Amino acid sequence: MNKLKISQVQFQASHIPALNAETLKKSFNNALKYKPNLICTPECSNIITNDKKYLILNAPYQNTCPVLKMAKDFAKKNKVFINLGSLLLKVKNQRKLVNRSYFININGDIKKTYDKIHMFDVKINNKEKHQESLLFRAGNKITYTKINNIKIGMTICYDLRFPSLYRQLAKKDCSIILIPAAFTKPTGKDHWEILNRSRAIENSVFIVATGMCGNHHMKRKTYGYSLLVDPWGKIVNNTKNKPSILNSTIELSLVKKIRKKIPSLKYE
Repeated sequence: MNKLKISQVQFQASHIPALNAETLKKSFNNALKYKPNLICTPECSNIITNDKKYLILNAPYQNTCPVLKMAKDFAKKNKVFINLGSLLLKVKNQRKLVNRSYFININGDIKKTYDKIHMFDVKINNKEKHQESLLFRAGNKITYTKINNIKIGMTICYDLRFPSLYRQLAKKDCSIILIPAAFTKPTGKDHWEILNRSRAIENSVFIVATGMCGNHHMKRKTYGYSLLVDPWGKIVNNTKNKPSILNSTIELSLVKKIRKKIPSLKYE
């Protein structure tokens, strides 16, 4: 497989998981017209809110999440791979939630999961601060998966600021790295594009960065501007801050060509 067709679903999620399942199913059906091999969604695809108490009460468990159930059924029925960028979930006998990415294969099976390693503990300004580590248990495993023989690295949002994670995935011979996100507006405006392009250039990989967009429950705002970057750092496709589907076909041979031109991965 030298070409891969990818559909990135950027949407404005609500605080109600069942509603997000309906919204995503409509988007997935629209994406099918492009006949993608892989459909990607943003971070917080099942629930998003600024209200911590609401989140703890209403985040589902893996086995009760309507978005996960819908995606598994959809993947099986339509023979398409799906990356649910992340779901915010309760875990039995644990006080903290997980921020977990799911890679679902064409049989509707969960092929890989990745728990966000880097917790978003920041104070952006006097109005906006986030303390993800209070609510979420951090992951500790670097994760990649495959479509045929194409290795695909899994990361989430704030991970983007930690280059060593991407280096390690590139060293595992990943050609594509997924970055589902729910970036804030201030950091998105100034950092989102340049960080994604940097990770692509440094590691000679395709970066598939799928963002949440719009205004959400309890005044949470996200940046959007999903993009797909090639291994030379060029933006193949992008969108703005509104619900949309980005359809792109990528040439995987480009990864080897660029790693041959600039073999920086070999010299570490």
